[in-house]
Amino acid sequence: MKIRFFKFTLFLFCFQSVFSQNDTTSLKPVKVNTKLKVDAKKHTSPVIFVSEKEINRDNNVLLTPVLNRVPGVYMQQGNFNTNRITIRGIGARSQFSTNRLKVYIDDIPLTFGNGESIFEDIDLENLAELKIIKGPNSTIYGSGLGGVLQLKHKQTLGKNDNQTKINYTQGSFGLQRFNALANIEDGNANYLVSYSNMQLDGFRQNSAYDRESINFKASVVSTEKTSFNFLGIYTRLKAFIPSSITPTDFQNSPEIAPTNWLEAQGFEAYDRFVLGTNLTHQFSESFKNSTSVFANFRDSNEPRPFDILTEANFSFGMRSVFDVEFKVLDKDLKLQFGTEFMKEFYSTATFENLYQDFEGLGSVRGDLLTNFDQERFYIDYFVEANYELHPKWYLDVGFAVNTTQYQLTDLFLNDGIDTSGSFSYGTQFLPKTGLSYLLNSNHSLQASISKGFSVPTVAESLTEDGLFNTELRPEKGWNYELAWKSNWFNNQLTSEINVYRMDVSNLIVAERVEEDRFVGRNAGQTRHDGIEVMLKSYLAITQNLYIEPYFSGSFNFFKFRDFVDQEEDFSGNELTGIPGQQVNLGVDAVIFQNWRFFSNWNYVGSTPVNDANTLYAPSYQLINLKLDYQWAIHAQLKALFSFGVNNLLDENYVASVLPNAVGFGGAEPRFFYPGLPRNYFGSVSLVYDF
Repeated sequence: MKIRFFKFTLFLFCFQSVFSQNDTTSLKPVKVNTKLKVDAKKHTSPVIFVSEKEINRDNNVLLTPVLNRVPGVYMQQGNFNTNRITIRGIGARSQFSTNRLKVYIDDIPLTFGNGESIFEDIDLENLAELKIIKGPNSTIYGSGLGGVLQLKHKQTLGKNDNQTKINYTQGSFGLQRFNALANIEDGNANYLVSYSNMQLDGFRQNSAYDRESINFKASVVSTEKTSFNFLGIYTRLKAFIPSSITPTDFQNSPEIAPTNWLEAQGFEAYDRFVLGTNLTHQFSESFKNSTSVFANFRDSNEPRPFDILTEANFSFGMRSVFDVEFKVLDKDLKLQFGTEFMKEFYSTATFENLYQDFEGLGSVRGDLLTNFDQERFYIDYFVEANYELHPKWYLDVGFAVNTTQYQLTDLFLNDGIDTSGSFSYGTQFLPKTGLSYLLNSNHSLQASISKGFSVPTVAESLTEDGLFNTELRPEKGWNYELAWKSNWFNNQLTSEINVYRMDVSNLIVAERVEEDRFVGRNAGQTRHDGIEVMLKSYLAITQNLYIEPYFSGSFNFFKFRDFVDQEEDFSGNELTGIPGQQVNLGVDAVIFQNWRFFSNWNYVGSTPVNDANTLYAPSYQLINLKLDYQWAIHAQLKALFSFGVNNLLDENYVASVLPNAVGFGGAEPRFFYPGLPRNYFGSVSLVYDF
C-alpha cells in the first residue's frame, strides 16, 4: 500500500492519545434526534432502517447489495461511479445517474440543486445506519416522488470509550481498500475521524478506479440543553468509464469497452467537499429545535469521446426543524415543522476532444464548444403531525410546499445566439394523510394517501437550442398504500407487507438528439402497483448456534397508462428499466460467538429496456457468501478476519441498463452494463479500545 496510508494511521493513534489524556468534567449529553418519537406501528410512512450489521454483510465496498435487499429499492451499477437508484420505479428512466430521490448524510443534503444525487463515494466503513423512506411519504423532506435515503455516520462510543480501527481489504480485479478510523472522546467533545483509499483495476477495459477520502465529525455539548455538531468530508476521485455495450457484446465479450471510449480513455475525476454544522437546543422536555447550515463544492472533469465536460458546483443552504409535543383533548399530539432551502451556483463548459488527432494519448482538449452558468434555488416548508385519536387509532397528517427556480446565463454566444433565461416551476402543495390501527401489541394496520412531485433535471429541461423548455411540467403522483406490521412468536419473527398504487402524470421521457445530449418531454402517465414483503427472524438453535434468516420480496406491476411518444402508443406496456420481481433470501449465523456466516441469494426478474418492450435484460440470480472470525488478541485489542465470494455461480448478468438507447451511424444500440463475474475478497481489521 502507499506510504501515505501508514502515515495517516500513525496520525490517528497520535490524535487519539493526545485527546485521551485530558480529564474534564462531562456534561450530560444531549441526544440529537430530529425524528418524531412515534412507535413504527403508530406511523404510516413506509420507512426501512438498515443497521450497521446489515451493512456489514458484504465487503463494505459497494452499497448496491445492501440496498437491493430492501423491498421496493433497486440500485443498478454500471461501474463504481455510474449508479442509479430507483424506489418503486421512480427514476428508472434516468440516463446515467440517480434523480427524483433526496439523499442526506446526517441531515446534510448530498442531492444537488438539479435533483441529481452522488453518494457512492461515501465510504461504507463510516456508516452506522441507513434510513429509507419510500415514495412521496417524506413530507419533512419535500415529498419527492422517489422518497429519501439518509446515511448516518458512526457515533463515538460513549464516555471514556475511545477506539481506533484499521481495515485492509484485497480482492479480485485488483481491489485494494484501506480505511483507518478513530472514535475519540475528550470531556464534552466527541470526535470521529477517518481516512480511506480504494483502488480497483476492474474486470472491463478502461474501468480502473481510485478514490481517496477524509471524514471528520465532531460533537460538542456546550450546556445540558445545547449541542453542536460539525461534519466535513473531502473526496478525490478518478474513475475511468467503460460505458455500456451492445447485447451482442454482452453475450460474447462483456469485458470490452466501446472503441471510442477506449481510445479516448474516457474518465470522470473530481474533488468534492461536504461541510455542515448543526445546533440542537432543547427548550423544554417537549420542545426542541435542530438547525443545520451546510455547503457543498464539487469540481469535476470528464473527458468523453464526443467532448470534454467540465463542471463546478457550489451550494449552500439551511435546514431547521422544530419538534413539539403537547396534549389536545387529553390526547398526545406530536408535531414537527420547519423549512429547508438551497442556493446553488453551477458552471459547465464543453470542449472539443481531439483524441483522434493524437493517437495513444487519450483525450486532448480542443476549442470551447459551450459555456454556461446556472443558478438554482429551492425552498421547502413542511409540517407533519401524529395524533392519538384513541388508544388504538393514530392519525398522521402533513403537507409540504415547494418552490424551485433556475437561472441560465450563456457565456459563449454560439452563432450569436444568447440562450440565457430564467424559469420557475411555481409553488407545489403536497398533502399527506394516514391512519394507523393497533390490533394489539404485536399487530397493526396502516393506510395512507400522499402526493409527491419531482422537477426535471436541468439537462431534461433544456431544448435542443439550450433554452429552458417553459412547457415542460414536473412529474406528479398520488400514492395510495396499505401496510400490515406484525411480531410473532414472542418477537422471534417480524413481518411487514405493503401494498401500494402510485399514479404518476406528466411522465418525462428523454429523447436522445446526439450521443451525449437528450431533451425531456412530457409524454403520458404511468401506474405503479406493487407488493413488498419483508420477514426477519431471530432463533437460538443451541447455546453455540444463533441464526437470523430473512426474506424480502418486491413484486412490481408497473405499466404505462396513457403513453404516446412521437406518435407511437406504448399504453399498457411494462415500465422501462425496472424488473418485475426482486427476491432476497438469506441466513446470518453466529457460531461459537467468534464465527459469523453471511449468505444471500438474490433473484432479479427480466427488465424491459425500451418502451416498446421488444428487448429485455434477462433475469439473473446471485449468491454471495461471507465468513468472519473475531479473535481477542488482548483485552483491548481485537482482530477480525473476513473472507467472501460474490456471484458464486459466475453468472453473466446485466447490472444496469441504459433505457431506450439509440445507435448512431447504423451502430447497434448499447443498452447493457455487465456485472462483475465471480470475485473473491479477504480483509483484516484491527480494533484497539482505549
